[in-house]
Amino acid sequence: MLSKITFSRFLTFLTALLVATTLLFYLFFSQTKSHIITNFEQTGLEEVSEVSKNITDYLLRMQDEVTLYHALYQDKKHQVALEEFLSTFQTHKIKNIFVVDKPEHDAVLFRVLLDGGKEKGDKFHFEELFEPENRLWHEVLLTREPKVIYQKDNIEALWATFLYPMIQNDGSVAILALDFSKEHYQKVLSSLRGLEIFLQRMVLFLLLIFGILIVVIRMDIKREQQKMDAQKALEQLNLTLEERIRDEVEKNRQKDRQLIQQSRLASMGEMISMIAHQWRQPLSAISSSVEGLRVKLALKKFDETLFEDKLCDVNGYVQHLSQTIDDFRQFFKESKAKNSVTLERIVERVLGIVHDSLHHKQIDVVLDLQAHVTFMTYSNELMHVLLNLIKNSEDVLMDNDVVYPWIKIATYANETELVLEVSDNGGGIQPEVMERIFEPYFSTKEMKDGTGLGLYMSKKMIEEHCGGKLLVSNNTQGAVFTLLFSR
Repeated sequence: MLSKITFSRFLTFLTALLVATTLLFYLFFSQTKSHIITNFEQTGLEEVSEVSKNITDYLLRMQDEVTLYHALYQDKKHQVALEEFLSTFQTHKIKNIFVVDKPEHDAVLFRVLLDGGKEKGDKFHFEELFEPENRLWHEVLLTREPKVIYQKDNIEALWATFLYPMIQNDGSVAILALDFSKEHYQKVLSSLRGLEIFLQRMVLFLLLIFGILIVVIRMDIKREQQKMDAQKALEQLNLTLEERIRDEVEKNRQKDRQLIQQSRLASMGEMISMIAHQWRQPLSAISSSVEGLRVKLALKKFDETLFEDKLCDVNGYVQHLSQTIDDFRQFFKESKAKNSVTLERIVERVLGIVHDSLHHKQIDVVLDLQAHVTFMTYSNELMHVLLNLIKNSEDVLMDNDVVYPWIKIATYANETELVLEVSDNGGGIQPEVMERIFEPYFSTKEMKDGTGLGLYMSKKMIEEHCGGKLLVSNNTQGAVFTLLFSR
């Protein structure tokens, strides 16, 4: 009981550490996200401001000693040439470019001097008057400072207008207006929000798992205490043969329960190890990508293409982590009722869990899947057995230092049975071992803390729960474990 409680506390501590790490990562990401958004927006405005300044400098150099209005009024060809000049700055980011000033005799209306629009139907005409809806136009004239008008006064709008003051030779002010797109900014903002939502959900999921573990551990400790009290009471009543028989029966039941529990705990430890192995690389890559972007922004070496590529990479890593969560969550679901499934689906789900571990150890997986017939069984228990067989083959291949190791998984069907075979090229099982291989507590891995419960529990699950058979044999290259199910 003590070792079980210690393991439970260790598992709780590990889960709490994972929750804390994920929460810290989420908080770090939230701060970084705000910094990225602020700098990205500022970079876009600086780019538009630089374009406006260049256009303004060019226009002011063209007017000589008179105002831009009088220069354009006196020379219509000059007006057409400057409008064509403005149109050259139109891109997918800049939609409209035009110049206005405010007539001295009118306190409300503005008049158009130049319009670089390419669509004739949408262009303003020279001296055409219009009344702006936003008071920022008048503030630009008074303060002579650039202003930004966002669509519907929302900083997240897809289009915005940049107002840039043009101080003319006589001291009067004209306004250069650029309508520019913020679509690329919205794409970045959407990607960052998607990642933030995922992190929020992951924190909540881990908190839920942590809470469930606390409840289960407390119930388990209470149950173990109750078992010990019951055992002591039975020992006190062990005065007659009938009472001794009942005591032995109860001990056997306790033994079976402990065997099942030990098998589940051993599998859970292996699964946690696999989760850590599969998460380590994506989490490291996400951290590296975010840090790289932060450094780029800090050094003012912004590259939009690189930024979008890195976000795509981060999104890919996030999808991989999400899929890993789904795979392990499905594996740990308790099978309360039989469900319809195919052997191929069982194989696919188990390989989704162990593929990275096998690939890391350079073990090839050979598939020959030909059954494709649905049948009723406890799919999670069958997954548990298949996972145990694959892990046994993996251990044998590694212990024997097999050159070019492989594990073959084959399925096929005949008239009466469905067959699932797991074989390897690890050299096979010795005859003296073959006779005892399904006995409880018999293990060839004693030097590696083997419990001797894996194959014993696998046989019980297949033959007593799933209604099938589990057989073992050797071929010319290694061991063959065969699972048989009635159609």
